[in-house]
Amino acid sequence: MLRRTWLKTLAATALLAMTSVSANADEGFGFVEGVEYKKVAQSQSIAPHTKKVTEVFYYGCVHCFQLEPSIHEWLKTKPADIHFEQVPAVLNNPNWIFMGKVYFTSKELGVLEQSHVPFFTALHKDKQNLFTVEAIAKFFTQFGVKETDFISTFKSFKVDQLVRQAMRTTQSYGIDGVPAVVV
Repeated sequence: MLRRTWLKTLAATALLAMTSVSANADEGFGFVEGVEYKKVAQSQSIAPHTKKVTEVFYYGCVHCFQLEPSIHEWLKTKPADIHFEQVPAVLNNPNWIFMGKVYFTSKELGVLEQSHVPFFTALHKDKQNLFTVEAIAKFFTQFGVKETDFISTFKSFKVDQLVRQAMRTTQSYGIDGVPAVVV
């Protein structure tokens, strides 16, 4: 219980810090490159005067699951000039690729917002065995998705493309562990 409280406090502090730190972390805020943060080699452009915050997560990560409530609370109060996005971490590992496909399948089917936290919960709190396409397709029926639609979307070229893009994003950010928040 103490660990959970500590993790929530840490996550809330990190999210609060993100709202007040400019894009140039070296402007005298006392952060040390390579210790508290590392520079991203290639930043992705978004609208001028907009800051981008990206949560990089993996469905199989219990710490990512524990961070979700803090992310949702922060989203309720985030400043208007911050663009937030989630990206599944896709490392060169079949399990990470598989879970990335689950994320993009739910997004393509239009059920991501309603299924994201319940899927995390099913894996980590309820300890459901959701490690085959068929089992996950059955899980997604509660969100109005037909099993056949889930499976065909999961195996689609579009989802494979999105997973490859997430892998490139994960690599370009230098992500080697999750959860990660990129500002």
